[in-house]
Amino acid sequence: MPKKETADSVLAHTEAKLQFYTKYLERYLQILLAAKDVNKINIYDLYCGAGRYSDGQTGSAVRAVEAVSSAQAKITTDKVINLHLNDLNAAKVKKLRNLLAGKDSSEKQFFITFSRYEAFDLLKKIASKLPAQDRHTRNLIFIDPYGYKDIDKENLEAVLVTGRTELVLFLPIEQMYRFRLKAIDDEVDNPYIPLKNFIEQFELDVTKITSEKEFIVALESALKFQGKFFTASYSIRNHNRHLYGMFFITSHLYGLEKIVEVKWELDSQKGQGFTGENQLDIFLETDRLSVLRKAITALVSNGEADNLTLYELVIRKGFLPKHGNNVLRELCAEEVLYAIDAVERKSVRKGAYKLNYKEYKSRKPSVFFREGPGKKL
Repeated sequence: MPKKETADSVLAHTEAKLQFYTKYLERYLQILLAAKDVNKINIYDLYCGAGRYSDGQTGSAVRAVEAVSSAQAKITTDKVINLHLNDLNAAKVKKLRNLLAGKDSSEKQFFITFSRYEAFDLLKKIASKLPAQDRHTRNLIFIDPYGYKDIDKENLEAVLVTGRTELVLFLPIEQMYRFRLKAIDDEVDNPYIPLKNFIEQFELDVTKITSEKEFIVALESALKFQGKFFTASYSIRNHNRHLYGMFFITSHLYGLEKIVEVKWELDSQKGQGFTGENQLDIFLETDRLSVLRKAITALVSNGEADNLTLYELVIRKGFLPKHGNNVLRELCAEEVLYAIDAVERKSVRKGAYKLNYKEYKSRKPSVFFREGPGKKL
């Protein structure tokens, strides 16, 4: 289904969506351009639109080009970056071609291509090519449809299973939640058949979901594909109070950490979403950290935990390593927990808890955490 413009200007929630995508893209590109085992990066925007709104603001395609240019200016390499822009609307593709003429560069190994497919037909084509893809290639796919009719679970999983692809998906949560109960009978009215198909594909028990937030949580869980992937969500509420959800799916915990960074950058109080009316409240982050505190104490109470398991817990819960360090510092100061060096078997200095991806990737714990004041090591 072609992408419909809900407005011909960039409203606040549209800007929030674009920032989520492009801020992650900036991080993604810089990491991969610096990575030794990556030599090619493919970016796919399956519903790219015309590139510019009537108010002069730019869309996802133009911002992607700007992100590539910025990343290449910061990190000089000979790695290939391919940006593929797709939209079924021929007029939009034509406008976008003209807008981006001369923006790619063979000298910088940056190439822009265009197509006019139904988005999920293109996704099938991408999926069919991935098994034969060079292992040094990485892919990012941005799917921003109008609605959910064409979403196909098998196609999503097919592009993720190689472990070389990350995916950003935008969905109209308020609409899906509002009509969920009209789509669960054996026979439903035609307008609700696409929603019924979606609910059944992702095995959502919508009869037990009683809020939009619960719907997002349930869908985020379903998009982990039985634990095969890491997933994060970011909610966006527009000026009409309609709620949307951005969902990010990756095979790598480090990729999840980068998207969590974006969430906290866009919502510094709670790291959860955009409402258009967020007001600064110094207690919001404290309230959120209480959730992490409970999770950490519960994990440690079940037995000795290490810095690797705690790092993964922190990121999975939607927090940053700095949040984990702050909570651990408090717990150790209160003598609820204590930390010891895994090699020297002595207390570690305050705050040296080594919650980071480099340690996690090593698979060798360097700090252990136990309950109590730490008098007996």
